[in-house]
Amino acid sequence: MAHRLIRTSDLVIWDSHPLALGATPSQVFIDGIPQLDSAHVIHKPDSFQSTPKVPNFDKEAQDAVKYDGLPSLVPKKAPSDVVVFTNVKDVFTRTADAVQQLFSAQDDSAFGVVVAVNGTMICSGLRDACVIPTRFSDSNVTLIDLHGGSISPGLVSFGAPLGLQIIDQESSTNDGNVYDPLIKAVPKILGGDGAVARAVDGLQYSSRDAL
Repeated sequence: MAHRLIRTSDLVIWDSHPLALGATPSQVFIDGIPQLDSAHVIHKPDSFQSTPKVPNFDKEAQDAVKYDGLPSLVPKKAPSDVVVFTNVKDVFTRTADAVQQLFSAQDDSAFGVVVAVNGTMICSGLRDACVIPTRFSDSNVTLIDLHGGSISPGLVSFGAPLGLQIIDQESSTNDGNVYDPLIKAVPKILGGDGAVARAVDGLQYSSRDAL
């Protein structure tokens, strides 16, 4: 009598698409044997069952080869004075003494837009409430898809190199210590004891740390 050998394969059952955020195995079979005795299953909406939208990273892949895996330091200037950011989740702006939130999307279907003219934000919010000024044509507008990202003002820091070094942890590429008049006299060539050292005096804009 002939015998057929049936080989079972391993199987994983997911509660949502495996590439979806928060995807969790509901059951795992190894050689046909279930591995989870009492798997905790959470019902998720149908939107989690479809393949997540992934941006095209072909340009990033080409740049990774071109710049030896490091980000490009070449700045990119918008081809037009009007820039419209789409699919914006949050918008923060600086006030006199704080940073406040101007807009926050409730879910993925309610992402907003931000319109900037000559580097100044003139509108933010839902698409219906924030439109491009009629004096600009579509050819003069640059569209940037943030894919659910946020827009916030530049941050101010203290106690950090702030771009004053080329290689971290390498003393020969650092800016060096700042003279403290409370400890010893500051050389006259540097302004004397009344001088105030500022980060901008030694900032190097083309370094990777500045980026």
